[in-house]
Amino acid sequence: MLTRRSFLVNGMRVAAAVPLLPCLGQARSRRFEDPILIVIQLTGGNDAINTVVPHRQDAYYQLRPTLALQRGALHALDDDHGLNPAMNGLGELYAEGNLAVVHGVGYPVPNRSPFRSMEIWHTADLEEPVGNVGWMGRMADEIASARPSSLAALHVGTGKLPLALYGRNTFAPTVRDVNGFQLKEPGRLAAYRDRALAAGAADGELAFLREAATTTYSAATRMQAVLDEDSGGDYPGFELAQRLKLIAQLVAGGFDTRVFHVELGGFDTHARQAPAHAALLTELSRSLTAFQRDLEARGVSDRVVTLVFSEFGRRVAENGSRGTDHGAGAPVFLVGSRVRGGMLGAPPDLLALEEGDVPYSTDFRSIYTTLEQDWMKLTPSTGIAGLDFLAG
Repeated sequence: MLTRRSFLVNGMRVAAAVPLLPCLGQARSRRFEDPILIVIQLTGGNDAINTVVPHRQDAYYQLRPTLALQRGALHALDDDHGLNPAMNGLGELYAEGNLAVVHGVGYPVPNRSPFRSMEIWHTADLEEPVGNVGWMGRMADEIASARPSSLAALHVGTGKLPLALYGRNTFAPTVRDVNGFQLKEPGRLAAYRDRALAAGAADGELAFLREAATTTYSAATRMQAVLDEDSGGDYPGFELAQRLKLIAQLVAGGFDTRVFHVELGGFDTHARQAPAHAALLTELSRSLTAFQRDLEARGVSDRVVTLVFSEFGRRVAENGSRGTDHGAGAPVFLVGSRVRGGMLGAPPDLLALEEGDVPYSTDFRSIYTTLEQDWMKLTPSTGIAGLDFLAG
């Protein structure tokens, strides 16, 4: 019978691998105090203009006759901008100085393909063909080289491992959430396994498999020890909230993972956008606010910065289906007690669009540089200068 202490890796029970891991039962959680990065990916292209609303611009109402949000319902950021009415919690964090809004984030020569644009964001590389190492995977490699026994990075969610977490030398498992404890191996590990079984692998490939298995199973045991001692904070029932709850428990429990990736999908709102977008932003705002409040209550909020991004924004003009199509520049959110709250970058000018899009004005790689170098104290992945959004 499969119990909560049991878990699966690609359909295989833990017990099947235990004989290979004689020291597994001796694994113990240790407390660490290093800075931590959480990345929340809004998949599909979040509508920037109805998230951070430029309500003082007449063009906003002219270009969005059915989708425009009324000024009085917004959560004020300044005299000219407000957050979507569904984002009450993030409005509170902004008022407290714990939310930074970076306008117009993107990259040169924007690509409206969600697949290609996500590759660019995941690798911080604008060239094709895309590589097989992500920007978070590079951080994980550097973290693991300094602390080989740690699980440097973790994907919390479902589906395949994000390219952002692919490292050259590290393995990042996927954990679904705190309620359904399951680890999955990424496609790269499955390829190694299949080659080993089909043709007999070289020592290096077998060593990779053993190391990945050891890391995964040992981490699962240590995670379970943390979760058994912690019932968690007060969170809404959203999937995103439950995934962030797991992260908060691991951070507060002294788990050694420093890089986490979480996804909220459904933002490709080509038709009947208004209700779907409001529901998504409600889930984002309530989940992220509960997470930040939990970190504060546990006394660990000064260790965590959360980045919220989408692969691109959407066109300013609504389409004929009361939705919006793929665009370019969009705001990025940064949340945390160590974030310098406020608005950064150039706000969108709806009379100066490029092919119907808000042009990018802040290179996303400048945000990565600050997170890698100034927050995580690691080597930046590009030569792009950083953006100043951390509090002194």
